[in-house]
Amino acid sequence: MLIFIFYFFISRIFPIILLLSFGLPGTALHAQAIPQVKPQINGSAVSNSIANNEVRRKEPADQLADISQSLQEKRKQLAALKQQLAQANQEDEQKDLKQRIDELKTVIKQLNQSFEQIIIGGLDLDPFSDAPMQPFDWKEELILATKPIIDALKDLTEKPRKIEKLRSDISLLQEQGALIELALNSMEQFKPNAMAEATKEKFESVTKKWLQRQVDNEQDLEIARFQLSSLEDSNKDWWQGLKTGVIDFVQGRGFTLTIAILAALSAWLLMRGLLWLYQKKLVSPSNRNSMHVRLAEYAYRILSGLLVILAILITFYLTNDFLLLTLAIILLIAVALSLRHILPRYINEARLLLDIGPVRVGERVIYNGLPMQVRSINVHSLLRNPDLKGIVRLPLGVLDDMVSRPDIEEPWFPCRPGEFVMLPDGRFGEVLEQTLELVQLQMKGSLVQFPAAEFFRLGLLNLSRQGFVVVVTFGIDYQHQAQCLDTVPTRLREALEHALAQAEFGDKVVSLLVEFKEANTNSLDYLIVVNCKGEAANSYFTINRLIQKTCVEVCNREGWVIPFTQLTVHQGEGFKALSERNSQVQQQLNP
Repeated sequence: MLIFIFYFFISRIFPIILLLSFGLPGTALHAQAIPQVKPQINGSAVSNSIANNEVRRKEPADQLADISQSLQEKRKQLAALKQQLAQANQEDEQKDLKQRIDELKTVIKQLNQSFEQIIIGGLDLDPFSDAPMQPFDWKEELILATKPIIDALKDLTEKPRKIEKLRSDISLLQEQGALIELALNSMEQFKPNAMAEATKEKFESVTKKWLQRQVDNEQDLEIARFQLSSLEDSNKDWWQGLKTGVIDFVQGRGFTLTIAILAALSAWLLMRGLLWLYQKKLVSPSNRNSMHVRLAEYAYRILSGLLVILAILITFYLTNDFLLLTLAIILLIAVALSLRHILPRYINEARLLLDIGPVRVGERVIYNGLPMQVRSINVHSLLRNPDLKGIVRLPLGVLDDMVSRPDIEEPWFPCRPGEFVMLPDGRFGEVLEQTLELVQLQMKGSLVQFPAAEFFRLGLLNLSRQGFVVVVTFGIDYQHQAQCLDTVPTRLREALEHALAQAEFGDKVVSLLVEFKEANTNSLDYLIVVNCKGEAANSYFTINRLIQKTCVEVCNREGWVIPFTQLTVHQGEGFKALSERNSQVQQQLNP
């Protein structure tokens, strides 16, 4: 969850913060370069706010004295404006005076409130307000919360918008000037002296109106061109503007962001230190995978994230940077809304991290057709087969689709490197190396590779793990039937025991069995079984050949005949009937 928040902040919100923070100083710089005339009201709210900033640095008593003096001046100005209003006759003049009087009354009211706030120590007087409680309007609250961002974006785009508006105004004024010129040219075609007195008077009035319109149009066009030239000239000193913007950013929001990052890092280091103390002092190595330890570590992650977020918000609040604070709150709201859809997945992942989910640490799962042991469960969980080289690193969400079961001391793989195996098709080889992808065998001096998952499903014989047996069937002729049950097996056993003892793998032979097996079609067969330890697996075919060789040597020494396979062709009744029929046909043809 914390990784998702960090990624969302870096990819979506942080560029906007940098744009707004870094762009505003440059915008302000360009705005200062444009000479603008603003109305002054005998010490307007702007000058009053500058005065208040200076007052804040003084002692409370000095502040009260300054406010009292300012109040006296404002009251004198108010009385003078009221006197001017009583003497004014023009409607426009009266309207302007009323507006200035209202503004002065607002300033006086604010000064009185400031005077009282200094005396009472800046207490909140809202509980004493008689104003009725306003109903909660979430739209209005949302507008107030996002107003700093909107204002910042407006300031950022103010200059391009002004340039575009001036160009549009110049185009319109030029079009109006062309129309005025056409209208005046049309008026010149008339002769006022030849008109009647009333008509002449009306004509001169209209002409005067269009001449004045021409003068106003030229003045407006000249002013618009001057303003456009001023704005475009301010772009030429872009390096100074960039330099000033960088300095303002470093000293302003850049410094605030640095403090916020340091505060977040301090909170994280503090929680990391507490976790280290907990693991070092309170958790023994044998309990590191227990339920309460996992629960504590998961709670640590959640608490660390909350403290980091709280440290950032507190930093923005204490530095009075409402823009960054608003952006951070919007980020948290966006994350909360996104969690609504992915919360079930996070709950499942939390169950896995707490080791109470479908997959648990130390148990056995099947991954890609191979049994794997769950070594750890974390953001990237580790799976490993003890008999295979390599590990598998899986995202936490992949484990949610698996189910593990306790290990019951069953083999993880049918063989290990250095062991000898026999495949179902009779091929015999030594295991050289086995990984999660491939198993390499040496067969008849050649290297053969198998995919690990397919090799696991082959059903092969491991001759090295728990030993093996060599089974040989050997037969003698029926003419030795009289001694086939006593003398023959005894002599064969004695000879095989001696031969196996003299072989290099003699100490690896566990047992020897020589018994009469059956009276076969053309031989008396004996079953010879040699049980060997796994260390003699590389001599599997050597043992088989030694048994055959020893049995033949005994037969040669004792004069026993070894039968060979006989093939008898039997003609059934069908062949006999066919022969008789052919003889009858020949007799009929040759009487």
